Amino acid sequence: MKRYLLFLLFVLFFFSCNNDKKAAQENLQRVQLLYENNQLEAAKQSLDSLKAGFPKEVEVLKEGLQIMRQVEIKELERNILYYDSMLIVRTSQADSLKKLFVYEKDPKYDETGKYIDKQQVLERNLGRSYIRSGVNEQGEMYIASVYHGKGRIRHNQLKVSAPDNSYTETAVIPEDGGVNFSFQDLGMTTEVVTYQNEKDNGVILFIYNNSKKRLKAELPGNKSYSFFIAEGDIKSLIKTHDFSVVLSDIQRLGKEKEKANARIEYLSSKLKTEN
Repeated sequence: MKRYLLFLLFVLFFFSCNNDKKAAQENLQRVQLLYENNQLEAAKQSLDSLKAGFPKEVEVLKEGLQIMRQVEIKELERNILYYDSMLIVRTSQADSLKKLFVYEKDPKYDETGKYIDKQQVLERNLGRSYIRSGVNEQGEMYIASVYHGKGRIRHNQLKVSAPDNSYTETAVIPEDGGVNFSFQDLGMTTEVVTYQNEKDNGVILFIYNNSKKRLKAELPGNKSYSFFIAEGDIKSLIKTHDFSVVLSDIQRLGKEKEKANARIEYLSSKLKTEN
């Protein structure tokens, strides 16, 4: 009697295993069909169900893994088509916007070039205090506070406020002869402090979002100095910000495309080696 029960349990186990294998293979076939019909999201969901429902069907799961890789490759190829189409659009926009800017690059000091609105080139802005803006080739925007007066104020920060008393201020930039420097000419002093690498602390967006208002710039230092930001300088900042978004998108899309191609290469190699 005991032997009979053991035999019966073995038979039931055998048929149960066969049924699981058959069911798993049927599910795998459905996944394959979804993949071939480009129903990629449904294919991924079915593969997740396959793994959860048949964790012991190793061979079927291996085949499922290969299909998952093929699904991911198709998704990446689709993404690359999107990146390419957007790169065409953004590059065209960048080419149009470049006409509004002057390109500057000092080979001795600059690793990358930068674009300055034609209205803000130094030659047109001598002898005044103002807010200058620019963007480098990677789309990283910066602003600078420029003071021009009879005596030094040693300013190291920029605060911008609106008529409703809302305001934003940059990080403090110590005097270093580089991003915070000054010089004298004909008895007048010019100080230039540049806020880059997010040191603007949101001042750029504050000016951009409040461009229709009369904005006041304050330059804290040994002596405080303030002035209203000229309408032309605000317009230059808006153009520069829009240009920076386009250039940043070109950089981002290019990097995403590189990552997608590298991932496709990796997945393709796994498909070949594990077949």
